[in-house]
Amino acid sequence: MATEALITPPGEVLYASVLTPKTVNRGKPNEKRQYGIVLLQADPEQDPTAKAFIGSLHKAFMDKFGGNAKYGPNGRPWKKETVVNPDGSETPTGLVRITFSRDLATRNGLELPPPIVQDSRNQAWPTNIAIGNGSVCRLAYSVYCWDNQDGGKGITLNLLAVRVLAHVPFVAGGVDAGVFGAPEEGVDVSTLAPVEQAAGDLFGNSVEGAVPWD
Repeated sequence: MATEALITPPGEVLYASVLTPKTVNRGKPNEKRQYGIVLLQADPEQDPTAKAFIGSLHKAFMDKFGGNAKYGPNGRPWKKETVVNPDGSETPTGLVRITFSRDLATRNGLELPPPIVQDSRNQAWPTNIAIGNGSVCRLAYSVYCWDNQDGGKGITLNLLAVRVLAHVPFVAGGVDAGVFGAPEEGVDVSTLAPVEQAAGDLFGNSVEGAVPWD
């Protein structure tokens, strides 16, 4: 029987590990492999769609534990999105980030299928095309409410499927070519003259009297 799925509004995503799982809690007793993705939404105090969506998550928590229940330290899967300043302080961006995850297996060891990943026409997303930050997606999920002695009460959003509406390629370690801002005083490569390579190149041809490196 298929799991009943809830659907998010569309939004930009971050850290999409939905094609290949990543390791979480590395080096800790609860280290495991897990699929995951972060969905960005507008400030719920300013945007009615985001308010209704995040409000539905909070309602699921209250329906489970009662209106006076308190979230544990990590009980909310959403929080304000911030950027870190050079001095280490954080500035809110005006957005909310919501985390979705999916384990590879249940606590009883039952293997779980990976999340479905599709394009806007329900075609399977190629496994060799990573989904970069800034891509726009809609997510299918289910809500799991939990209560434990160490972490208190909270909810987890189980990732079921991803629909990619707009794709931004993933670039490992990439940086914008304009990272340094406006040009400044200094060397101009267009004025440099080419220099002939010295006898015996640096890639393996021997040079008489050269010092061996091995």
